[in-house]
Amino acid sequence: VFRSGAVEDWCDKHGIHLDIVPGEAHWKIGTCENAIKGVKSVMDKLSLYDMELSPREALAEAVASFNHKELIRGFSPAQHILGQAPDETGRFLAACQQLPPDLLVENAHGEFARSVKLRAEAEKAQSDWSAEQRTQRALHSRHRPCFNYRPGELVFYWRTQEANKSRRQPGGKHGRFLGPARILATESRTEEDGTIRPGGAIWLVKGRSLLKACPEQLRRATHREELIESLAEPSTQQVPWSFHAVAEQIGGNRFEDITAVPEVQEWHRAKNPAEEVQPSRFRFRTKRPAEQALEPLEQEPREDVMEDDPGEQGAAVAIEIPMPETNRGSKKAWEDLGAYFTGSLKRRAVELSEKKMTHAEREEFRGAKATEVKNFIASNAFHILPDHLKPDRSQAIHMRWILTWKLRDDGTRKPKARAVLLGYQDESYAHQATTSPVMTRQSRQLLLQLAAWKRWSVKKGDVTGAFLQSREYPDKLCCVPTPEICEALNIAPGSITQVRRACYGLVDAPLEWWRSVDTFLRSLGFERMWADSCCWVLRQEGILRGVISGHVDDFLFAGKSGDRIWESKLEAIKTQYKWGDWEEGKFTQCGVVVEQTPEGFELSQPHYLDGLHEIGLNATRRKDRSSPTSERERTQLRALLGGLSWHAQQVAPYLAAEVGMLLTEVSRSTVETIIKANILLSQAKGKSSYKMKIHSFNAEDLLTLVAWVDAGNANRSDGGSTQGIFAGMSTQAIHAGEVCGVSPIAWHSQKIDRTCRSPGAAEAQAAINGEDSLYYARFQWSEFLYGKPDLHQPDEHVKKTGGCLVTDSRNVYDKLDTEMLVVKGAEKRTNIELLALKEAQWNTGVSLRWVHSEAQLANSLTKSNGQREYEMYVRMGHQ
Repeated sequence: VFRSGAVEDWCDKHGIHLDIVPGEAHWKIGTCENAIKGVKSVMDKLSLYDMELSPREALAEAVASFNHKELIRGFSPAQHILGQAPDETGRFLAACQQLPPDLLVENAHGEFARSVKLRAEAEKAQSDWSAEQRTQRALHSRHRPCFNYRPGELVFYWRTQEANKSRRQPGGKHGRFLGPARILATESRTEEDGTIRPGGAIWLVKGRSLLKACPEQLRRATHREELIESLAEPSTQQVPWSFHAVAEQIGGNRFEDITAVPEVQEWHRAKNPAEEVQPSRFRFRTKRPAEQALEPLEQEPREDVMEDDPGEQGAAVAIEIPMPETNRGSKKAWEDLGAYFTGSLKRRAVELSEKKMTHAEREEFRGAKATEVKNFIASNAFHILPDHLKPDRSQAIHMRWILTWKLRDDGTRKPKARAVLLGYQDESYAHQATTSPVMTRQSRQLLLQLAAWKRWSVKKGDVTGAFLQSREYPDKLCCVPTPEICEALNIAPGSITQVRRACYGLVDAPLEWWRSVDTFLRSLGFERMWADSCCWVLRQEGILRGVISGHVDDFLFAGKSGDRIWESKLEAIKTQYKWGDWEEGKFTQCGVVVEQTPEGFELSQPHYLDGLHEIGLNATRRKDRSSPTSERERTQLRALLGGLSWHAQQVAPYLAAEVGMLLTEVSRSTVETIIKANILLSQAKGKSSYKMKIHSFNAEDLLTLVAWVDAGNANRSDGGSTQGIFAGMSTQAIHAGEVCGVSPIAWHSQKIDRTCRSPGAAEAQAAINGEDSLYYARFQWSEFLYGKPDLHQPDEHVKKTGGCLVTDSRNVYDKLDTEMLVVKGAEKRTNIELLALKEAQWNTGVSLRWVHSEAQLANSLTKSNGQREYEMYVRMGHQ
């Protein structure tokens, strides 16, 4: 109705400029809406002033106050219309016989006084409202973007209300970008000087619908979105875009006015791909039309391609991987489609059921089973028992198959079949020894440090089917093999046999494997270390030839290349067991990428954090940070922090303190805890390129161990204190204050066992525990270099390697930097505990140094957001 000719004629007749604006573009009529809002505000204050005031009277006073007091171009609205200001009673009539206003009313003391007070209250409320509006306009003043949309552009339009959905759903978002749509036309307006500028409405075409929008609710389609649109609608590529082609697509009278200006927060949120649903991907089920070439080019066919017959079944391969349905998953997939494709195939490596397999898949797994059966037969894993020696069937355990897909290096998959014993059926299950030693992180660091210092090469080997290559199983255990194994043994299915190898599934299989390796290596002349049972050293005539360390079936071999004795031992080891690929120079050991360089070794986990994701929070929940977490969120929080904890333990010490503190909060966590964990993950991913360096040093340098210790008093949510210990290997020059390279050997960030009364008590506890870790590292390094220790006098062995304790606590340093420690003061228990550290100074020769806080490397292991010292350490090349 507002576009009728009568309205336009009436406006032209009276000199009124008529401008049609979008129906929901509220900022274009902001003056009118603010006037209504101001009238309501004044009415509210008048109602509070006079509880008996009727709505009609309140509205009259509010409107009168705005008409008489608000100034527009120097005059009030009443003066603009009537040419004069009202009198004291609000009337515009000339004074009758110059009588005072109080004589024009019936009751001067009641009605007049009430009217004056009410008018004064209304004028005060109006004045306050006007002042507030001026302040708000000043605070929110900013430049407006200049929109220059042209017909034919592909855009997305913002909608508050989607089709078939309510405007505000509980817990839902307030709007989103829909589209894409094509711009059909833009309205414009002519200024008084004749210039033409863009108007307030843009007409869009989407499908068969004509949409009206304002420029503020549009955004241009990105290059990727344009490509997706062009691929999704191949028919539109047959002819170039034109007004006639778009107009013909509009169906009937389908018109929708979608004009609405989003808020700034909504605008930025909807443009963020991580928080907004992006355009759907389409799968083509028909053949795409061929693109028209610019010039016909004569191409020569490749002979190698023409050799294969395209009609053969093996000439075409199709693998379908479904795209993720979530925003986060879609974003991650589009960042690297190759990595997503590979990861999807890896996630398919879960246990399969033969009942759900196709005939071809069953044939593939039949071959995989045959390979596994050969391994069992070759290792003599089972002994056929005569009938008179077979026990009762209830005393025998059973076996089962575990079938999975394994991904090859070229991206294809192959079937993998593993036959396992049901070890839980063993009656002596609860009495079996299950503790199996594995290589510690400190052993790995010291082995690499030793190899770098002596210029040795390090090789990594992986034993294939390790448990089946262990020694003969010492216990008498009977089992019923799978039908396939029974067939290979030429016995009836379901027959009872005796187990002769520690097969997969037995609780003591890892321990039996370690016993087998230990027995064999010692037979070759290796010595098992006391400091780590999974480390063996080869020493000939007092000369260290090499070191072997193992983590179940992954082994590290460090020795001098070309050493005849060392090479002969390696050949004997390769002959004894069946190995996979041997790697050297760069390899992955227990999830850590180890790369040998001329300067030493570099350790990193460049892709580990790709598998960790932030915990999702909607906008409503994110605002209430004090809200407690749900059980599902606590489970996600434990998983996220557990993943970060593993990364911190392996190559990222700077994350250890923050992860430990957040783990303390999990049981009573809030939304704030989740946000902190998400921020920590983001920071960790930003530093995933960090590499931990092991320095080679000079061959003639005498190496020493240094431990930095620090503590944070009562900095945990439960009131506990945090200790940080960082032990590193360096040269003797560091004792003189020189800047030297430091190789990380061990690091810890954990809660102090007991409650500390003061920061000095916390620092003392950290120093005592730090010296304990330093003692163990010195003991192991001395065993590497000087052989077996005298366990009755371990201090004599430890003294062979220098040790230094570094603290930034003047309290601890002053007490220990004396001839005798005197127990006095309020912290007597702390002083008594420091006596152990004083004894270490006498017995093992550990020295003590004080540094300022910025040089305290362990500071990053005790405080939240205290990563500055470690970052400086990394930037300086681990010095």
